[in-house]
Amino acid sequence: MDRAVAVLLLLAKGTHLGVGEIARSLAIPKSSAANVLRALVARDFITQDQDGHYCLGLGTFKIGAAYLRAMTPVASVQPELEALGRELAATSHFAVLDGDEVVYLAKHDPPLRALDLASAVGARLPAATTAVGKAQLAFLSIHEGESHFDASRFVEFARIRVLGYAVDDGGTAPGVACVAAPVFSPIGCCGAIGVSTLMLGEPKRELIIGAVAAAAARTTLRLGGVQPHANAVERGHVLKSVNDTPLSGHAFA
Repeated sequence: MDRAVAVLLLLAKGTHLGVGEIARSLAIPKSSAANVLRALVARDFITQDQDGHYCLGLGTFKIGAAYLRAMTPVASVQPELEALGRELAATSHFAVLDGDEVVYLAKHDPPLRALDLASAVGARLPAATTAVGKAQLAFLSIHEGESHFDASRFVEFARIRVLGYAVDDGGTAPGVACVAAPVFSPIGCCGAIGVSTLMLGEPKRELIIGAVAAAAARTTLRLGGVQPHANAVERGHVLKSVNDTPLSGHAFA
């Protein structure tokens, strides 16, 4: 079983490999690799092309599609992404935190206004630099957070908890801004809704923030979750820098 999973993870990188290459990559005997490959082909999890190379098969897609159907936040967020697309004529997406990265599980592109973005369904991006990532990192416990960011970011994430949204101004894609708000299930933050627009385009930032926050709030309500208070931190204290200089509500990227 472990070897079968290892083969699938290897091929999930988008590679087309022969039995010898797979055996070397996994450090297992070629005969053992061949046995695993035959079993996976029989169940349609992988396929073999005319050159003898293996790649993922339809069976893996079925498993992934079943996961998405069962993933309640994805089902709950889809109508919100479509509504944001109509309201803002902008690309909207939903992503979940996975270690130090975010994984995009849903996306909606409006007609004629789609941006060429890296947030394709299934794509991974660094959590610490994306709005959808920061919107979730801000709600990690202190113990969890220590493994994701250093103390210098505590003020930034405290502000995100107070404001209820995060912003990425060109950090992921030059010229593209993203506003994101966290989504909560009964067990805590389970993802974030984001909207990406051209930094110099329309609509106005305030309109985007309001629409994204409202969409996240409706999704949270639909899931039976509750957005926690900002760790009982006073708003006036959080919105000041180290030298007590007030910070703008949109200053963080």
